[in-house]
Amino acid sequence: MKTRVKKWGNSLGVRLPKSIAEQQSLTEGTGVTVAVKNNVIVIEAIADEQTLDTLLNDMSLDSVHTETEWFEPRGNEVW
Repeated sequence: MKTRVKKWGNSLGVRLPKSIAEQQSLTEGTGVTVAVKNNVIVIEAIADEQTLDTLLNDMSLDSVHTETEWFEPRGNEVW
């Protein structure tokens, strides 16, 4: 599909056809990287940043660390 580069503020932008966006599961707000590789402009989707919930869902009892004592008691800590 052919399209044109358009001015977008002080930058330039290219609209992606709906068919390509759907094929690549791109939605508004999806992060992308734009790079030049072998003299070709390449746009790649960035994997979503992990949230605390997704990080906690990936935990298992095997990955939980034990407590570490770094200092001697200094005040009225309960031992």
